[in-house]
Amino acid sequence: MISFREYITENSALHVFDVDDTLVHSDAKIHIKDKAGNTVKKLSPSEYNTHKLHPDHQYDYSEFRSSKVFSHSHPIKKMIRTINAVQATTNKNPKNKVIINTARADLDNKDNFIKTLSAHGIKDMDSIHVYRAGNIPGNEPPAHKKLVYIRQHLDKHPYSHVKMYDDSKENLDAFLGLKHEYPKTRVHAYHVSPDGTMKKHPN
Repeated sequence: MISFREYITENSALHVFDVDDTLVHSDAKIHIKDKAGNTVKKLSPSEYNTHKLHPDHQYDYSEFRSSKVFSHSHPIKKMIRTINAVQATTNKNPKNKVIINTARADLDNKDNFIKTLSAHGIKDMDSIHVYRAGNIPGNEPPAHKKLVYIRQHLDKHPYSHVKMYDDSKENLDAFLGLKHEYPKTRVHAYHVSPDGTMKKHPN
C-alpha cells in the first residue's frame, strides 16, 4: 500500500468549480422579502455573496430553485472549455477529480439542471458531482458553507493540490484559509471574470 508521503508527492489535484457567473450567467435573482412577504430587493449571485440580511427580512430562493429559469442561462465559453480540459486529465490520472460546488440549494428538477449544463457544453456531467451548499442549514455565508464539501474531500483523500475557480473573491479568500488546515496540500485560487478570463487570486 502506498504511504501518505508517497501519495502526497505525486500529482493529484481536486478541482472545484462554481456555477453562477463562473460556468454560466443566469438571470435568476434572490428576492429579499419583508415580514409581509413583499419583495424589497432582488440580488444577483455576486451581490448575494456579500449581502448582510436585515433581521426583519428573509431570502426567497424560488428563482434559483427553478430548473426552467436555469435552462435560460448562458454558458461562459472560456470556462466551459476549462472544465472540459481539466476533466480530461482525470482520464490520464485517476487521482485528479473535478467537482462542482454551488451556493444553490436543490433545484426543482435535478435532471433538467444537469441536462442544461450538458447542453452548455460540459462533456462529462455523468462523472462530475454537483454539491449544493445551499442545502446546508444555518446562516453562515455561502463562502463558509462551500468549504464543508471541500473539507470532506481533503479529509478523505490526500490531494497534493486543490484548485478553486470562482467569480467571488470572498469565496476565494475563505478557500485560501484551508492552506493552514491542510499544510501538505497546495491551495490555488482562481478568480473568474465575467468573460471567463481567469487570474490567480490574490493577484
